[in-house]
Amino acid sequence: MKLLRAKFENFRLLRDLEIEFSTDPDQNLTVIRAENETGKTTMLTALQWALYGDEALPGDAKTYRLHPIDTESGTVRTVVEVDFETVPALRSNRVVSTLRRYRVVRTVTETVSATGWRRGEPTLRLYDLAAKGSDPQEYGENRVRTELPPELREVFFTDGDRALSFIDADSVTVKRQRVENAIKALLGLSIVESAQRHVKQAAADVNKRVRESDAGSLAREASSRIEALDLELATLEPKQAEATANRARSEEQYELLTKQIEQALAQGDRSELASQLKRTKENRKRGDAAELALAKEQGELLKSKLLAKQLLAGAVAVATGKLEALKAKGRIPNQTIPVLNECLGQKLCICGETLDVTDTDGARRHKHINDMIEASRAADAVQKTITELYYGARDLMQPSEADSWRDLYADLMKRRNAAAQAIKDFAAEEAQIEAKIALVPDVDIQRLREQKKIARKHADDYGDEAARAAFRIEAARAERAAAVRERDDFLKAETKGQQLAAELLAGQDVLRVFERALDRLKSDELGRVSTLMNEIFLEMIGADAEQGAIIRRAEISQDFDILVFGPDDRLLSPDRDLNGASRRALTLAFILALTRVSGVEAPNIIDTPLGMMSGYVKSSVVRVAARYSSQLILFLTRSEIAGTETLLANHAGKVITLTNPAHYPRMLLHAPPSERIEVVRCDCSYDESCHTCARKMEVESAAASREVMA
Repeated sequence: MKLLRAKFENFRLLRDLEIEFSTDPDQNLTVIRAENETGKTTMLTALQWALYGDEALPGDAKTYRLHPIDTESGTVRTVVEVDFETVPALRSNRVVSTLRRYRVVRTVTETVSATGWRRGEPTLRLYDLAAKGSDPQEYGENRVRTELPPELREVFFTDGDRALSFIDADSVTVKRQRVENAIKALLGLSIVESAQRHVKQAAADVNKRVRESDAGSLAREASSRIEALDLELATLEPKQAEATANRARSEEQYELLTKQIEQALAQGDRSELASQLKRTKENRKRGDAAELALAKEQGELLKSKLLAKQLLAGAVAVATGKLEALKAKGRIPNQTIPVLNECLGQKLCICGETLDVTDTDGARRHKHINDMIEASRAADAVQKTITELYYGARDLMQPSEADSWRDLYADLMKRRNAAAQAIKDFAAEEAQIEAKIALVPDVDIQRLREQKKIARKHADDYGDEAARAAFRIEAARAERAAAVRERDDFLKAETKGQQLAAELLAGQDVLRVFERALDRLKSDELGRVSTLMNEIFLEMIGADAEQGAIIRRAEISQDFDILVFGPDDRLLSPDRDLNGASRRALTLAFILALTRVSGVEAPNIIDTPLGMMSGYVKSSVVRVAARYSSQLILFLTRSEIAGTETLLANHAGKVITLTNPAHYPRMLLHAPPSERIEVVRCDCSYDESCHTCARKMEVESAAASREVMA
């Protein structure tokens, strides 16, 4: 099988995207160049979803959103199309089937509302591209799974980090089972195991005839015990296998969630960032209120008496001197007329003389005072004004406060500027947090932690269940073996049971033949995979024993452990003693060796395989992988591509560049034509850029190179 084309519609970031894959046998490499957060892992997931359905979705499929993140409400239809061709099958050097081309289309709808979203039931259609008409083929799901069995999904679709699950795992049992399942599925060992089961069933039928025959009671009793134990084993063995498989899946889920949490936390906790953003907005709001209060206080200061007093200080000083002089002369306060009127009313002068008009002297004095009153009336208005001015301006005439108006104004301006700067800082912090939130994947870390806790509990529960089943299986097998010996001995002692004993013996002989055949296949085929894996691995990392390399060889043990050895055959731990580049190379070597030995022609689709690699190892991995894979599809970042350009020129038959417009203006050089959250493609090669994909880093790097050259 080879992939030809894929089209994605509304699968998360992949709103409307179509790509093609190279099928050239001489240039079998397809490079999809994309930076982080540009849909590489999403595309890998989408391809698997198209072929395998919801079981291929990471984590809990029910919580994995397919629709674009900016969908507010309504029904969204997600469609992924994959065109592929099946290669001709050979039998005795003769082609028995011709190349056929198919299109698989998986569709689902998700209904989005303010409270969440709900996914419908996915549908799959398989079309024969050479057939007339557009009717889907029957049993499309089964035909797709025949070409790429689900148990081989992680062999052909490889995440650069998850691929390490073959050598990196907390449990040795989990690692062994992953390797064993992949080898059995790809090498067809399950067929022999199925034949074994048929022989065991035939032996069980003969045993049933013993129980129903007229053989001796002891033989029939032993036969009944065997049948009961067979029924128990038939229940326990699948139960143990299921519990072990479930434990492995739960362990894998636990490790995946752990990595997702670590990656999310490395970029920021969205919920924590949201809390920080809320606090920052509240701080900025309080800053706005404080700055407004200071502005009002500054306005009041412009209307204050202190400003007037200090602006008029010179003029007030002159006026104060004159008013004080008038006061010293008795002109202030203006009390002459009121005092004289009071004297007239009392008929007694302030000097004590009478003002009675009936008295001659009193009349004269009375007249004199009236004349004085009339004379004073002319100057009364001015006198009154001066008096009011003197007493009304007493506050202005007092000495100024210790703090001048200028000092108060300067202090207010200082505080207002500080408030404005704080607002500016809060705004900058708010923008920075919003930028961080934009970079953080749409991940609910708290939910992931809860799922991780559940996965751990499930793994432990399944482990306990598998252990209990294994203990009972071992006991039941021992009991059965003893019962078989008893039955066979009783049958041999009876004439009527000798025929049944012969049939049972024949069945046991056939079963031993299959067991030896399976052991031989395991030994031979496993040895071939192990040998080729070692050759590929050593070539990838450039390890040469004659040059004193630390890593001398790698192999797969009969217990399906991937082992690495150093000098003097010292065992190295792949997940502890090897660096990141060597661990990835070892995993890829295992996958490529297994694919080559099996003879299965299928694509190897690998996401970020060159992470943690540089120099020789990086180039060697690309070169060797292209040589051993029938169709190699690599998702690479620009940093991964650096140093492999010559190899890509020789092996890449197709190069596509993906860009996330959301990276503008931080990373992208040009503004995108649309503000939609989606991945766009261009046909720029691994060493090219255009208006769509040009990045600031490339321009800055080129400018720095020119400066160095100058």
